[in-house]
Amino acid sequence: MGNTAGLGAVVSYVIILTLLILGSRSFSGTFRRISYGIFIFITLSIFLLILGAHFHYFSPASAVLAMSYGLSAVATFLVIISLYFRKKKAFKPSSDFFGGRKKFGEQGKGGSPAMKMTDQKVDAGEILVQEKDSYEPGDIFSLRTIFEKGFSVLLYGPTGSGKTFSIVIEHLSAMKKAGMIDQIVMIPCSDGMEDYDLLSKPVPIGPQEKMRMMMTLSDEYPDISLPVIAQTLGDWTRVEGPLKRVFRLANEGYKIAVVFDELNRASRAARNLILKAIDPVLEHYELHDFITGDVIPVPLDRIQFCATSNIGASYSQTHDLDESLLDRFQSIIFIDYNTDLERRIFKSQGLPSQIAQNIMNVAETLREAYKQGHLSAPLSTRHLKNWGQAILEGADPISSARGMWVNRLISHDQHGYPDEEQLQAIEQVLLGTFGRQGAEVPGNSRKAS
Repeated sequence: MGNTAGLGAVVSYVIILTLLILGSRSFSGTFRRISYGIFIFITLSIFLLILGAHFHYFSPASAVLAMSYGLSAVATFLVIISLYFRKKKAFKPSSDFFGGRKKFGEQGKGGSPAMKMTDQKVDAGEILVQEKDSYEPGDIFSLRTIFEKGFSVLLYGPTGSGKTFSIVIEHLSAMKKAGMIDQIVMIPCSDGMEDYDLLSKPVPIGPQEKMRMMMTLSDEYPDISLPVIAQTLGDWTRVEGPLKRVFRLANEGYKIAVVFDELNRASRAARNLILKAIDPVLEHYELHDFITGDVIPVPLDRIQFCATSNIGASYSQTHDLDESLLDRFQSIIFIDYNTDLERRIFKSQGLPSQIAQNIMNVAETLREAYKQGHLSAPLSTRHLKNWGQAILEGADPISSARGMWVNRLISHDQHGYPDEEQLQAIEQVLLGTFGRQGAEVPGNSRKAS
């Protein structure tokens, strides 16, 4: 009996460890927390049983039997929980935010190792835009809810994906129209922006303003000549910086939404000042102006902090956002290219649906190539908008693509020469999609007439 119970305990323990390992890789954080808590409880229980048997509170056989029954029950419970989470799981883990990925193609005979594609011509009908998953973690409703609750939000994603204007400004403008906020302040970040620029912004002095200031100083200091006063004033002065203005307006009772555009381009000093400004202190924000010594307290509901960021090795002149700064944002969301937004753009431009669909097919294929490391840059929403407008105005789709964005997507050698294999691969996609339809573009038909 003891041997059977011991074997059952060992088997149950192995099952539990297996479920923990699989769960940590496949299931949600909720399942991991449940399983880890159960594992800690089991470990403590086994320790107490061994300790009780050692001090003869009960026999070793009884301890093994109790251990066997307990582990069997827990293993059964974990199996049920794992099946529940597997069934509940809405979609497979993927870094693609708005929909499932599609394979870019397999390497054909003689194909380039730098960019895997088929050697056969790609037909436009073969590149299909996949339907989006039924559940989108970044859908408009959930984003709207996050913004309307006043959470501090950090959006990151590839360049040209509409993080700033299509997401942040769109939602904040709707909130302003609804009277939920009074003003939106955009603060573009750059490596040259220091902490004092957020507090006191340099502006050029106009000729009339400079003359007025010179005459005022001349009246106050008649012994100093005008050339000396002019040299002392210089051509620049400083006014209230954007972040200090935000805190002043909020302190006066206004509700302000501030957007740090491309936050990870700001200098270290600027990021440190922003970190302190967005860190709540006793249910309010505080801005410490080290230039004047002022401290401006603001209630938490008066300011909503938003930021955008481009993260990745391909973005130069950017800095890593450390954990302490990231921890200040209540919501951090990845924003991929929004295909629905791009289709709406084409519709508003008046682009025929077939041409718009072809453009989307090209974009999907080349973006997947970028994700797999075959291209140096993605085809952004900005590129698609300009390309669609050029086609609408009569440009040939393939020729306009060559002139507008193809060289933006490919890598170059140390002498600046483009990668020929990548050029040929993009050309293959363009020819396969538009090769037989160039004459059907609205502008081309006008030219032919």
